[in-house]
Amino acid sequence: MSNRYLHLHSLVAILVGLTGVGNILTAWLVHHPGRFIWLKHYLPWIVLRGSWLSSVIAGTVQLFLSWNLGRRKRQAWRIAVAMFSISTAANLLRGLHYGQAAFNLGILLMLLALKPHFTAASDPPSVRHGLAVFAGVTLFTYLYGLSGFYLLDRYFHQHFDLAEASRQTIAYLAWLATPELEHPNRLARWFLDSLAIIQVGGLLYGLYMVLRPVVYRRTVLMPERKRAAGIVERYGRSSLVHLTLLPDKIYHFSRSQRSFVAYALVGNVAVVLGDPVGPDDDIPHLIDEFTAFCANNDWHPAFYQVLPDYLPVYQACGYKFLKIGEEAVVDLHTFTLAGSSRKNLRQTVNRMVRKGYSTELLLPPLREETLRELKEVSDHWLRLQKGGEKRFSLGWFDPAYIRSCPVMVVRDSRGRVQAFANIIPEYRRNEGTIDLMRRREGESGLIDLLFVRLMEYFKEQGYDSFNLGLCPLAGVGDHPGASLQERAVYIFYQHFNQLYGFKGLRQFKEKYGPRWEPRYLIYPHPLLLPKIAMAVVTANAGGSLWSYVRAWREKRRLV
Repeated sequence: MSNRYLHLHSLVAILVGLTGVGNILTAWLVHHPGRFIWLKHYLPWIVLRGSWLSSVIAGTVQLFLSWNLGRRKRQAWRIAVAMFSISTAANLLRGLHYGQAAFNLGILLMLLALKPHFTAASDPPSVRHGLAVFAGVTLFTYLYGLSGFYLLDRYFHQHFDLAEASRQTIAYLAWLATPELEHPNRLARWFLDSLAIIQVGGLLYGLYMVLRPVVYRRTVLMPERKRAAGIVERYGRSSLVHLTLLPDKIYHFSRSQRSFVAYALVGNVAVVLGDPVGPDDDIPHLIDEFTAFCANNDWHPAFYQVLPDYLPVYQACGYKFLKIGEEAVVDLHTFTLAGSSRKNLRQTVNRMVRKGYSTELLLPPLREETLRELKEVSDHWLRLQKGGEKRFSLGWFDPAYIRSCPVMVVRDSRGRVQAFANIIPEYRRNEGTIDLMRRREGESGLIDLLFVRLMEYFKEQGYDSFNLGLCPLAGVGDHPGASLQERAVYIFYQHFNQLYGFKGLRQFKEKYGPRWEPRYLIYPHPLLLPKIAMAVVTANAGGSLWSYVRAWREKRRLV
């Protein structure tokens, strides 16, 4: 992993890009009249002109390919080898330009020598689609050009029969200039421009599809989900590990089949939820294997909300890390409502009890009538939030999921559910935690009563702690040794708090006296951080950012 961005393929990609620029500039700016005069005795003017245009097109495509060669695309390597062979020949025809031809030949030999480095696959259906686009655009532009030259010949001051119209079309699509097209009027020029736009547009779209990263289409099979559940039962030990079993996750297992990562694919970013799950001795191997798997699919791996435990392992594999917030964890051995520090919380709970509010633990499987009541509360809460259900690092209200969980509810004096939270396991970690926490609009103490009763329940069950969840961006970049990335996060935390309420969330959880445990984002390279951050946000939004945009606009309107 550490050498991914330092391999020789990166140097070759840069050289290909520079060569593309050089091909374009020399085609336009560098001419040796003596060479052209000598070549005119042996080659037609059409061939000379066509070779010049071919160099321009080859240089443009080389610029496009250089980026994909940097991504180690196998298809880009194949196209680059073909393009450099053509470019070398074109440079010889363009005035016997031996120096440029020799340089291109050297790059071609380097590409051939480094063939094993280019292993990143393209998406097979997209490759087939791209090739079909090439064929379809070629056929369409030929028929379009044939009709245009035949019907518009008078606008070129020529007479084209079908055979001559076909010859002109083929020559134009091959970027070979012909004397008959040297004096078009405005309509004829518009036709030529439209023909070029169709051809170049089809070429670029076809190249994009051929070089597109692999798109995950395979359905996760039930045996794989059962295998993941078995590993979680044996090795799971975090507040997120149960969420890896939800159906929005894709699995990659280690070669030993003893560990796995659960991820979502957003574009070409594979966002892993939490740390790998499995025995400690298998985790470094799995991280290396998953990194190679992503590289071969032209994906960028990232690990979201990881614990500090494996940071040295990620660093050894070449990754960077960025603190993204802190989880609030309450020590149940010391938690109490007694004392002056808990006075406000104690008064809030007592006030809610006096008003007739009570809590009840509902054990699975839940009845349909109960699910309908919980759904009403959930829908009301979503309307308050001005957004839709989240995914990935949170669960969502799925009846089958909620039915299988213990649920703590808060009821009013009439027995109506006003708030609820579903309890999820952390398996090997003796810690209580919840996933969804939803309420109706009303009494401000609903969540305080709910949390206090949850902590009392977990304490009675012998748990050591209660996880209140992540406070995003909390404690990031507020110390002298903070990195540039952490300071940028801190600026965002300070200036956008009014819209997103980061500080309010931390202040709310602070009343329970938790300890704050850091959580991190693991990423491969600083230049990829903005793209990965957007992928994380998109994954948490369920694949669409519209819910965030809608909520942001509504909150901004109310500010």
